[in-house]
Amino acid sequence: MTQFLDERGIEVEKTGDYVILFLFSMGITRGKWGTLLDALLEFKDHYDRGASLAQATPRLVAEHPQRYAELSLRDLCDQMHAELRAHQVARLLDEAFGTLPVPVMPPSSAYQLVVRDQVEWVTVDDMGERVAAVMVVPYPPGIPLLMPGEQTGGHNGPVLRYLRALQDFDRKFPGFSHDIHGVEAQPDGTYRIMCVKRHAVGKRGGRSHA
Repeated sequence: MTQFLDERGIEVEKTGDYVILFLFSMGITRGKWGTLLDALLEFKDHYDRGASLAQATPRLVAEHPQRYAELSLRDLCDQMHAELRAHQVARLLDEAFGTLPVPVMPPSSAYQLVVRDQVEWVTVDDMGERVAAVMVVPYPPGIPLLMPGEQTGGHNGPVLRYLRALQDFDRKFPGFSHDIHGVEAQPDGTYRIMCVKRHAVGKRGGRSHA
């Protein structure tokens, strides 16, 4: 939906897996919100008719022809929904934000290690029991999942399982990557996060399992 609206010049403030947020300013005209309603109805019409993505979102198809050229809008929506259900992304989000990370050092100490280049980029697949050097904030909900100096937990812990689920989704659906502050996505879709080097953890503070 967000891609569809963007190609029609309609800006979405925030987008989630099943929720989109629009902001209207004071004094918005009937013409402007009418344009939004027209676009939403057009999306439904394309979906109901099984219109091709080349018709519904031509820019997306032009950017990723091998992935999307043969799909209809309905096909893409159904594939995305099936992927989210298969990974149980909503449940993983609840579990990730319902678990308090272990604070190994204060954020200020983690920042000092960044300044001193005592950090390294680590893929999400290899981040078990590492200490984040930066804040990791998925949008939505726009709340820090990890603060600098906090431990990621085990490889199969809730934080890393959630991040890997988002990584897998982004790899399968190019052009629909998640907005996660603190995560650097590689061209192949691999997530990397800046972590404190292992030898530097014990020097800067307290509890460490890294």
